[in-house]
Amino acid sequence: MTAALQLRQLLGQASPEAICERFHALPPYKAWIVLAALGLFSGLSASPIHFFPSLVVGLTGLVWMLDRSMDMKKPGLSGFWRSFLFAWVYLGIGVFWVAFAFWNRGGAYVFFGPLVAIGGGAFLAVFWGFAGAAYAKLSLRGPVRVLAFAVLFLAAEAAKGLPFTQFPWNLPAHVFPAGGAVSQSAAWFGAWGLSFLVLLLFSSPAALAGRGGEVQRRLPFMVSLLALAALYAGGTLRLGQAEIAYQPDVVFRLVNVDIDQQTKWAPGGDDLVRARYLELTASEGIDDVTHVVWPEGALPLFLIEDSVSISALTEILTQDQVLLAGTPRRERAEGDEVRYYNSLVAIRFAEDRPRVLGLYDKVLLVPFGEFIPLGEAISSLGIRSLQEQVEGYSHGAEFITLDNAGAPPFFPMICYEAVFTGIVEQVDARPNWILNISNDAWFGPTAGPRQHLNSTRYRAIETGLPIIRSASRGFSGVVDPYGRMPVRIDRRYDGITDVRLPMAGARTLYSITSGVLFWLFYILSIFVVFATVIREQLRR
Repeated sequence: MTAALQLRQLLGQASPEAICERFHALPPYKAWIVLAALGLFSGLSASPIHFFPSLVVGLTGLVWMLDRSMDMKKPGLSGFWRSFLFAWVYLGIGVFWVAFAFWNRGGAYVFFGPLVAIGGGAFLAVFWGFAGAAYAKLSLRGPVRVLAFAVLFLAAEAAKGLPFTQFPWNLPAHVFPAGGAVSQSAAWFGAWGLSFLVLLLFSSPAALAGRGGEVQRRLPFMVSLLALAALYAGGTLRLGQAEIAYQPDVVFRLVNVDIDQQTKWAPGGDDLVRARYLELTASEGIDDVTHVVWPEGALPLFLIEDSVSISALTEILTQDQVLLAGTPRRERAEGDEVRYYNSLVAIRFAEDRPRVLGLYDKVLLVPFGEFIPLGEAISSLGIRSLQEQVEGYSHGAEFITLDNAGAPPFFPMICYEAVFTGIVEQVDARPNWILNISNDAWFGPTAGPRQHLNSTRYRAIETGLPIIRSASRGFSGVVDPYGRMPVRIDRRYDGITDVRLPMAGARTLYSITSGVLFWLFYILSIFVVFATVIREQLRR
């Protein structure tokens, strides 16, 4: 056998058609192993690794495995379990930090950490399972099936953000690091639009195997390569034209205290944490600072009611300075009911006495972390939130802009509110910047803080607004309107950082149109898929 013939045979065995056929020939138990391996490999695409080719391999393999489900006796059931297994591993890797939240909570919670993390991944995988079932039931065989795949699995991702789950974590778009060239497309059609493109473009190699002529099968993949090149070129051009100016006469002091959660909530922890925050706040150069920023839940107490903290701050902030701090707060409702809120407070310290300038109560709470979904029905099972200080928080009334805190008007985001797209556009007047405070200590030494940061930076790209971020045991700093970080503070840093506020960029196409480009493309794709399904049924 000549070397040329051997090479042709080798290439033939590595062709998409040959690989697809081997996938289809797998017995059930081997198919499950391959699906789990594909999900595991796809996890490398998430932050902080961002190896996006792994998701190309994963989604392509998943499409081929779902194609085999179409020939099963129960295609919907087969499609469900194949997608579920892939997603259980793939999505589970991204949320395994939940286990560390339980370990940080301590006590009996420690033993439930891994179980809840695994169960959480399984719960999220159910949405992908339903998408896989629908895909298999459609039974499309030609190249258009990759469009159907993208339509259905983006719907599955959207379902993760519905009121019960409220967990749109690690969107497909987030495989691209925020601030890079491709991520700039979020300024045109948002993170959801980019997520749809990722699902479509990354699954396009699957069209190389299946029904259709050679040109039909190659076209989706070739168009995908051109589209990725266009996204990269457009983003590079946008970054090349970026010019950043800074707000005059506004200086923020970001205070980072590196104290673990168990020490913070241990007896005497409130005094220890308070002393450290006050000590750092009073560090050299405080007279040149206009605003001091403390992260979400900085002190394990009700700051507004704590006379010791307020009295000490009055001695430190004497130049009409403003404290922007995360704090739990409580208020009496009807009768003896007391409601608790996860809040941001703005307090001005003048020569006479401190004055509260504004309050924001967190609207989007973390399920099981800050409230229990379905209320009493779930609580009756003995399930409690992870909160140390209160049993659970109440939802804030609405998103607001704070415009009287001695700085340009800003939009407050507490913790994981920053992973949601489109909420900045819900206020009447456009703010000048975003303040994101968070307590990322719950993530532990996992990829969680980096994933949270990456998602937050996408909000800057979508809105064209800079972000000042203060995260306890997370990544703090300054994000410019393009998602880049001119100032980035390590998650374990203990100290202060004085930063300036970038000026807002021009309004993005996404913020002006509320993502209409994405919606038009997505709705058109749905029509194309259903038109193809109807045509195939008529042919049969």
